[in-house]
Amino acid sequence: MEPSPALWHTQVVPLDTDLERVSSHPECSICFNTYDNIFKTPKQLDCTHTFCLECLSRIMTTSMDPQNSKISCPFCRQPTTIPKRGPPALTTSQEVLCRLPVHQQQEEPVWLDGERLCYQRPIDIPGVPAFCICVDIGASGQSAISSSQTRPRLGLMERLMDWKRLLLFIFLMMLLLGIVLWPLQCIATTGSMRCAPQKLQISTTTPSTITANV
Repeated sequence: MEPSPALWHTQVVPLDTDLERVSSHPECSICFNTYDNIFKTPKQLDCTHTFCLECLSRIMTTSMDPQNSKISCPFCRQPTTIPKRGPPALTTSQEVLCRLPVHQQQEEPVWLDGERLCYQRPIDIPGVPAFCICVDIGASGQSAISSSQTRPRLGLMERLMDWKRLLLFIFLMMLLLGIVLWPLQCIATTGSMRCAPQKLQISTTTPSTITANV
């Protein structure tokens, strides 16, 4: 009797599960960054295509027609009128926002300041003022996060490291000056590169006895 063939069982992951994992973290189709509730807030154009606030702001600063204040959708090229307050005033896609984590489902206030997107981050510490975070959306394309009101203070260890570096630099400079100036001082005092005084050669004479003939 022939043995029955062995059967191998493999677990097949449903396709719907993979799609659910991908869709659980929606991303901007331009920069491929995950949406959030600040600079990456999902903004919806008139054509219903959704992109992040930062990407739409960069498109506005580089390719918007200043006469009609409209930008074209990167996908379908349908124009959308930009409000007077800029891209932050565009319609927020609540459908995408509700798919974000719970702490990011509330849109934070972001405003346009020239060629910067700014957000004032509150601090829950009494007596400490809130500081403003800005992102450069200019034509240069360089994004920089800066603080316009207060800057984070350096920690104790960082300040100690700075002092150690300063003291090490001063010590090395003094050592270098000593190496350079020491031969010059020797030449000025002894007339040679050797600063050690030369030992005087003491001549020893043997006393001789003088005898007088009587």
